[in-house]
Amino acid sequence: NIYVNYLLTALILTFAIPGAGVVIEQFVKLLYSVTAAFLGDSFTYFIFNRLTFIGVFHHELSHALLATVTGAKVTKIVFFHPDGDRLGYVEYVTRGNIIIQQALASIAPVFCGALTSAGIYYYLTVYGAALAVWQTVLLWYVFISIILHMTMSRQDFKGLYRGIPVVYLIVFVIVYICKFTLF
Repeated sequence: NIYVNYLLTALILTFAIPGAGVVIEQFVKLLYSVTAAFLGDSFTYFIFNRLTFIGVFHHELSHALLATVTGAKVTKIVFFHPDGDRLGYVEYVTRGNIIIQQALASIAPVFCGALTSAGIYYYLTVYGAALAVWQTVLLWYVFISIILHMTMSRQDFKGLYRGIPVVYLIVFVIVYICKFTLF
């Protein structure tokens, strides 16, 4: 039945983004621990969190973008504030549908990171031969920096958790209108 396919497709897509965030975070943790074993914890911290500052900027600006697009008012963006497990944060005041704003702002780093990194990868594969070496190196650096920061914090998962049913309905409507199915 086509409607069951739409329901299942929407379900898979709804959980694909936070699922990707979890997988990426676990991969980054593994990569971090392996790197730290060879280079030490301080230098590894510098590489993963300071040298890849573009990824941190992208991560926080993604939160701010989707919060703003959904109607929230961004009041503060901090890019570097080491506090426990977080490097930066975005503060915003919800207006309108709080659940949607929190849910979409929560998945923003994974969603926007996937779009940006896919765009960079596409550009590199299509136009890479025409680029100077420094341009290629710079694009790969930005690509890796963004991917390393395509993670979701505990706070992000809390914001998403409450909004999953509504996000699922939105995804289902989009899947239905576009007649898109994974099966």
